Amino acid sequence: MANTLATPSWTTKEVARGFINKLVFLANVNRTYDSQYEIAGAKVGNTVNARLPQRFTVTDGQALQLQNLYDQTVPISLTNQKNVAFGYSSQQATTELDNIRERYINPGSEALANAAEVLAFNAVYRDIYSSVGVPGTTPSATLTYLQAGVKLTDLSTPLRGRCAVLDPLAMSTLANTTSSLFNPTAVISENYEEGMFGRKQLGVDKWLQDPINPVHTTGTFTASTPLINGASQTGSTIATNGWASGATTLNKGDVFTIAGVNSVNPLSYSSTGRLQQFVVTATTSDASGVMATLPISPSIITSGQLQTVDASPANDAVITVLGATAAAGGTLATTTSPQSFVYHPDAFAFVMADLMKPGAGAESTTVRSKALGFSIRMVEQYQIGTDQNPSRLDILIGAATIQARLAARVWG
Repeated sequence: MANTLATPSWTTKEVARGFINKLVFLANVNRTYDSQYEIAGAKVGNTVNARLPQRFTVTDGQALQLQNLYDQTVPISLTNQKNVAFGYSSQQATTELDNIRERYINPGSEALANAAEVLAFNAVYRDIYSSVGVPGTTPSATLTYLQAGVKLTDLSTPLRGRCAVLDPLAMSTLANTTSSLFNPTAVISENYEEGMFGRKQLGVDKWLQDPINPVHTTGTFTASTPLINGASQTGSTIATNGWASGATTLNKGDVFTIAGVNSVNPLSYSSTGRLQQFVVTATTSDASGVMATLPISPSIITSGQLQTVDASPANDAVITVLGATAAAGGTLATTTSPQSFVYHPDAFAFVMADLMKPGAGAESTTVRSKALGFSIRMVEQYQIGTDQNPSRLDILIGAATIQARLAARVWG
């Protein structure tokens, strides 16, 4: 019987299998394989556009009332090429298949998977405005995760298919919290034996933990009462004042609410009666106490098909930053906080595109799956002087938040 050799095709398939199996967060998001790159090859810097669903309002009566079509797209830039490289001899390729798998293939696929997840986490988490928990404090009650579910339901997130990806400490704390609850014995046993919150519980279909969940650091300000500076403001920036006259910084990803500004259900367009949370979209610092232009998401839209809130903020409406000691006269200290997520997979998109086949005598193979949304290329070039096969595995990837309303952050 002929030996099985460690050919580029075999190696790439093994890496692809290991890569997919080692994904946690990215295994549970929208993974779009863009077939336009299958023929021409993708280059770093190319962009894929993810199309968002239309939003319509319902009108009364028999009269025809045409509505505008808003074809919204979110760009996903393919700006990140990741690779791992290694080499083995012809003798190893012929006789040491298991050794190659253990020494090179498995570590290589794990490294690529971790690199992809780190990139994706950091690309998307600062876009999420719905938040529960207290910065710097690991949630110790199931209520926190139920409240995350309320955030999603308020914004019309589908009830089915919800996922949770927690940092390990949050997962272990939750599993311990539920170990004595009145639940099916098998579920509680699983929580106890595995040290993980398992199966469908608390309105979430799938619970996972990932040690590379991002950690967010909040901004800082001394005692102050930040306020809205001017009534009837709308859009993606807002004028404020009342911040401390000393150094004040809000970091990209910090979250706040505005008194009197509630969220709106995007299907019924009715007010939820709960304050809309906003996220700062770019780090902003100010020493004068004015903080004139604060970039935010979602945009403040008070009517129409893209409505996000039930009212524009009033002049001098109080701003409350998540993590501040109080709304009036409070402070915000720099606090690091692991970020966990409860979300629907359609909140995010992850793209892997084909890299072009190199020339110069190198042997190249690409393993791709449109169904699973991945593409991995291996290039090998034999060195006659040393009988070695230097090889590299490359992926070209991009990630983006496409519907932030479908996700909630759990601060820890």
